[in-house]
Amino acid sequence: MNSNTKDLLIEIGTEELPPKSLRTMMENLGSNFSQKLNEAELEFESLQTFATPRRLALLIKSLAAAQPDHIVEKRGPSLKAAYDEAGQPSKAALGFMRSCGIKDLSHLEQQETEKGTWLVYRVQKSGAHLKDLITELINSSLAELPIDRRMRWGASREEFVRPVHWLVVLHGSEVLPATVLGVNAGNITSGHRFMAPGEISLDSASSYVNCLHEANVVVDFESRKQLIVDQLDDMAVHEKAEVVASPDLLDEVTSLVEWPVALLGNFDPEFLMLPEEALISAMQSHQCYFHLVDKDNRLLPKFITIANIASSNPQTVIAGNERVISPRLSDAAFFINQDKKTSLDNRLAHLKTVLFQSKLGSYHDKAERVARLAGYIADKIGADATVASRAGLLCKADLASDMVGEFPELQGIMGGYYARHDGEDSSVSDAISEHYRPVVSGGDLPDTPAGQCVAIADKIDTLTGLFGIDQPPSGSRDPFALRRQTLGIIRICVEKSLALDLRELINEAINIHDQEFDGDAVISYLIERLGVWYQDQGISFDTFSAVQQSSEKISDLCANDIRVRSLQAFRTHARAANLIAANKRIANILKKVDESTLAPVTEAIFTEDAELALFSALGKATSDLSNTENYEEKFLALADLQPAIDRYFDDVMVMADEESLRDNRLATLSQMRNLFLSVADLSVLQ
Repeated sequence: MNSNTKDLLIEIGTEELPPKSLRTMMENLGSNFSQKLNEAELEFESLQTFATPRRLALLIKSLAAAQPDHIVEKRGPSLKAAYDEAGQPSKAALGFMRSCGIKDLSHLEQQETEKGTWLVYRVQKSGAHLKDLITELINSSLAELPIDRRMRWGASREEFVRPVHWLVVLHGSEVLPATVLGVNAGNITSGHRFMAPGEISLDSASSYVNCLHEANVVVDFESRKQLIVDQLDDMAVHEKAEVVASPDLLDEVTSLVEWPVALLGNFDPEFLMLPEEALISAMQSHQCYFHLVDKDNRLLPKFITIANIASSNPQTVIAGNERVISPRLSDAAFFINQDKKTSLDNRLAHLKTVLFQSKLGSYHDKAERVARLAGYIADKIGADATVASRAGLLCKADLASDMVGEFPELQGIMGGYYARHDGEDSSVSDAISEHYRPVVSGGDLPDTPAGQCVAIADKIDTLTGLFGIDQPPSGSRDPFALRRQTLGIIRICVEKSLALDLRELINEAINIHDQEFDGDAVISYLIERLGVWYQDQGISFDTFSAVQQSSEKISDLCANDIRVRSLQAFRTHARAANLIAANKRIANILKKVDESTLAPVTEAIFTEDAELALFSALGKATSDLSNTENYEEKFLALADLQPAIDRYFDDVMVMADEESLRDNRLATLSQMRNLFLSVADLSVLQ
């Protein structure tokens, strides 16, 4: 590490930043700047990120003041071409000297190579200073932040997520000359807007965290979040309850405050007559409150809000929050009561005016497709097709309700409540409630058979429909969340052990769409996502590839999962390594062979005992594989071939000079490879 190192502080002070993307911006700024420093060859020890509603900041420990010095080497003409017949420097040599900025040949060195001797110019260049690089480093890091909409302010042409009001760039105690987003760097920052208003002068980069803390700003995101968690835990103990704090809500609340203070409020217990999800949504989505439940997981008429100030009169702050939440809950009660006046059945007609996708029709069209496909799936898995079809038809009806219009995150959930109110079968209402699951990665899956049918049908309908109109997801665009929906299909089929033929299902969905297109693209996309999912599950990619490249195409995801996990387990078997090596050898031999031209194996022309032994072993293995559905047993049956395979390669010359012998032996290898391929292509395993 360069001995001339100091801590570097960069702070960008702004108007209030969007809370739902604050953490992402902070993390991306850190990774961007770290990458820029590495590219610039500026050595540093570590990098720490900070963020509050009014600032993004970086603290880079022990950052070098300059790039390291380096040797610049330029090769010129060959020694032969460097002098003319009179022994004077040639035009080539003089031109090379001018390009190097020198006038004396003695400044050039000679380099011996296999092709002769060449003139070389070497000079040590001093590395650029940090102060000359810092503006570009910051600006380029900010330009690459994932900001959906950038804004301008005042007469400036600069663009950022929010207007920028101050900039701190300190290397040690030295202010580096930088201009970022139209603001010149200094050492002046701001404390808490209300508890420590006014400017704060920073003496050094290393004093940043403590100075801000004295000004009532907990600048470290994780420290601030932990303070909130600790206060929530203390209140939960005091109230003999449990505070429900989702990670997303915790991050959002942490992004809204600089000095968190937890306060307990109450709401009218009469509101508990409403669906709990409606109350929770009103508290979380609109007010960023944390709700409390009792030991039986029942909602309590209490909430915790995180204030951004340590008030001298907290009861006034609590009363204000209680006044705010009451009308929100009253609105929810009003919407629900209004919605109950119209049945889901009668709301179906309203769905004709709600567009799903311009080329795929309305949500009414989608509901009819989902109903048909859900009934089809139910027949295949032994569920009640009547229940599944009814739930599929009604599953989108709550989109036309006032409650979902105000609280979109409750779609499906409110439909389930309204279905129960309408007197629908409980299996229908449960399926409607569950059909959006999983709503997040790793989220809960639908529990009921009908819910699983409708959930798969809804997702398959969207997937096939969008591929049918040539609108698959791209690297940057996935407006219908097809990646998440595809993962949902995979998880439901695998984790709920549903024996569904995926290829038949997709063809049925295409028929219901009344479209004519090849479903292979849908299958390929789904299998691609399946491979990614297995990697997330800790299954190596080549294990999945070995199954994918077998002759038994992936169709039943549940059966495929058994095969994949059996192969992953078999790889630890003592005989696995040799069997994999043998498969690679067989695949390499057959690589240049047109196997379709090979005749069946002719036992009569065997010349070696090893040929007969392997042929007999293949017959037994073929029988063993056909007599079991257990993939662990299949892999062990293949492993039993190993002694015969080893003997075959020791005793038999496969590529014999005599054509009939050679072709017969290649046919034996082909038969063996096809037997392995019926389970997995072991040759792709590492």
